[in-house]
Amino acid sequence: MENFLVSLRAVFPMFAIMSIGYLVRRQGMLDETSLKKMNSVCFQVFLTAVMFRSIYQMDLKTVDGKLLAFGLVSILIMMAVSYLLVMRLEKENKRRGVLIQALYRSNFVVLGFPVVSAVYGEAGLGVPAMMTCITTPLYNVVSVLVLSYFQGSRPKPLALAKEVIRNPYILATIVGFGFHILGIRLPSLLEDVVDQVAGVGNPLAIFILGASFSFGNISAYKKYLTGCCLMRLVVFPGIFLSAAVLLGFRGVELLTLVALFATPTAIASHVMAQHFNGDSDLAGVEVVISTLVSLVTLFLWIFCFKSFGLLPAV
Repeated sequence: MENFLVSLRAVFPMFAIMSIGYLVRRQGMLDETSLKKMNSVCFQVFLTAVMFRSIYQMDLKTVDGKLLAFGLVSILIMMAVSYLLVMRLEKENKRRGVLIQALYRSNFVVLGFPVVSAVYGEAGLGVPAMMTCITTPLYNVVSVLVLSYFQGSRPKPLALAKEVIRNPYILATIVGFGFHILGIRLPSLLEDVVDQVAGVGNPLAIFILGASFSFGNISAYKKYLTGCCLMRLVVFPGIFLSAAVLLGFRGVELLTLVALFATPTAIASHVMAQHFNGDSDLAGVEVVISTLVSLVTLFLWIFCFKSFGLLPAV
């Protein structure tokens, strides 16, 4: 029962907040324009504060290079497998890039961070924050390359580098590291402000995600959604989390990998698909359906590892 409650506590708040967002939208209190503005502010301000605070407050001595290396190699393998599968099964270029991105790109920050925080508290967020040093640039660079390729164009290296460097997550990580290396500490009043702003980030992002749900075109994309959810939420996590357990990862490190591999398709994949003229309708329903299904699969993954004693309490 204790393992059940811990697993439920990790997932239920996300379900509740998304439901509130969905109901608010259904009541007409928010429109598409408002949501886009809220999403932009959340990404550039509140989630960026979450990233900075996680790096700023963490103990760099606890960073495990083995964990980061495992995350990097696993993502690269997922990307390669996703490419090979989609190229074999899908013939339309407009959908190929979207499907590849949906398979490997997880909603690590928006849904993964709250999962880690729910089980190990705010102190545990330093480990997933370090992982974003790998995932954020890698996801962005490969997504641009893949979507551009299937659009028939080649991105310019300098423009690509600028796009990655200007990413607020990357900037927040660099600043957080800078403070650590230089030994700079914010005044307590400013630390309180950062804590309060960061505290808004994940709940607001989950609320916006729920409010953005649209269930149109689901029947037209049924076969894609089935394959996407199966690979994104069951097959890939099953393979890489099993390998992680065999390699000895436990506790917050293992839960960070659960957040990396078992969270649904990233919201950013829809925005990227629109920008590069991919099948944005397909990208949108992939985000919605994989998110809803992940509320069940995430619970099961956490419950399974908790029951086997692989996620011990701190």
